[in-house]
Amino acid sequence: MEQRMLEAAQKGNIHDLDDLIGRNKQILEEMALEGAGHTPLHVACVGGHLDFVRELLKHMPKLAEKVDPRGFSPLHIAAARGDVEITEELLKVGTHLCSVEGRERRIPLHYAVIHGEVNVMEILLSTSPESVEKTTARKETVLHLTVKNNRFKVLVWLLEHLKQHKKEQVINLKDHKNNTALHLAAASKNFEARLTTILALVDEPLMRLAGHWARASPFARPLLRPPARRLHLDLGEDC
Repeated sequence: MEQRMLEAAQKGNIHDLDDLIGRNKQILEEMALEGAGHTPLHVACVGGHLDFVRELLKHMPKLAEKVDPRGFSPLHIAAARGDVEITEELLKVGTHLCSVEGRERRIPLHYAVIHGEVNVMEILLSTSPESVEKTTARKETVLHLTVKNNRFKVLVWLLEHLKQHKKEQVINLKDHKNNTALHLAAASKNFEARLTTILALVDEPLMRLAGHWARASPFARPLLRPPARRLHLDLGEDC
């Protein structure tokens, strides 16, 4: 019967869901208690079946807290897919879902950043502003993840967000290799031509703090001088 439930979730078949619950009212409870596993809610989120997700959450909201063997909660999946509607539906269960940690201690926001899903990022940060400060098991911030995944537009968006919400300290956080996100950007050929734009968004004190690593990077040396005026942001296309 559990296999039939997973198949119903894969198809988004609410009729089969209701039929299975009618036959065994405890089926979702039993699946929720199994421990880490791929639940019907995970499957429905992968398929983007909003109505099925809604129906499942009516019967068993605690499914939203389950993390599967790959380290994904349903919200991790929705965030990675950029599914705004399912993200909003899941968050009705509780804002604590924003802090659920999966593989390498990644939270849903981290996956939205990795996949460049800015609309979902906005929802998650509006719901849980403090999540922008969360780091992974490798001490990576959201900024580190943008550079590592060549998400230039997302990096610019996040820098503006951090300044607007007075969380610039995140810019200086270092990963497990003692690198800030700006260290990584300076060392990345994909970000080389865009460093001027990036540094134009960083406040003067942080510019001075960045000097020690910029001197070590040949293409970053010309950028040590603060720009005479705020640069117009030409975002171009993501790498």
